[in-house]
Amino acid sequence: MTILSTLGPLLAALLFGYWVKVPLATPERVAKGLSQLTYLILGLIGYSIGALDNLASKVAIAGYQAVVFFFAITVLPLLALWISGQVFHAGASKVMHVDNNSSTKHALVDAAKTLSWVLGGVLVGWLLKSWIPSVDELVTWLLYLLLFLVGCQLRQGNFRLRKLFLNTQGVAIACTTVFVTLLAGLIAGSLIGLEWNKSLAVVSGFGWYSLSGILITGLGDPVLGTTAFLLDLGREIIALMLIPALARINSHLSVGISGATAMDFTLPLLGKVHGAEIVPVCIASGFIMSFLVPVLIPLFMGM
Repeated sequence: MTILSTLGPLLAALLFGYWVKVPLATPERVAKGLSQLTYLILGLIGYSIGALDNLASKVAIAGYQAVVFFFAITVLPLLALWISGQVFHAGASKVMHVDNNSSTKHALVDAAKTLSWVLGGVLVGWLLKSWIPSVDELVTWLLYLLLFLVGCQLRQGNFRLRKLFLNTQGVAIACTTVFVTLLAGLIAGSLIGLEWNKSLAVVSGFGWYSLSGILITGLGDPVLGTTAFLLDLGREIIALMLIPALARINSHLSVGISGATAMDFTLPLLGKVHGAEIVPVCIASGFIMSFLVPVLIPLFMGM
């Protein structure tokens, strides 16, 4: 019952946005609403973190957990993706030189802006602990709206599920990345003494840092939400730095390390190093992982 009550409303909001066309939800309004709502929720998450007792020790715990999980979900999936690339005969790209400084700079600027909202919320929460009553309930309702907008954006991208799931390379990359990431999460969680379901939840963001931390915090665990936020933020930045080098080995490595961002944020860089033929693979892999994030996190947190 706990799983249904946790996952049901969130999944319903996502599918409602994906299946039901709302005239007022234009692509421009959805994109703007997503951006503004994400920053608002991140600020509220920061507030809930700042209002915690023993703040410094809990932030230190989140940072330590993020480092352990980051190492596990980087090394093991890359090894598995190299093997899957050999099995599916994924070609390497002859990359002479790719200037990804602008992409990395953009990622760092975006990360700094995101962190500023979280840190601002932490400061307010630390100074004014009782300023916002029922903040967790407010975040939950905002989560429903956020997932509705995410569903709208996925539909507006004209992605057809059947076509995406028929892309053999994309499905292979997504399945390999998801399965081995979850396995790595269980191993890392056992090393630091974290419950198995929380270990699975914290690694189920697949690089989507602006959603994973929000979901976990909104489901009642701000410390673990902070871990997920730091983990996925680091994953996205590292992906941008490693894509050109990994592309020389095989496409499963470069697309897989991008996680959910392969369909949007890292797509331009992947297109540069592999060529236009990689785009359908990136969209298929990124979409599958993006769709799983708001499904797996509530599922595991509700167990």
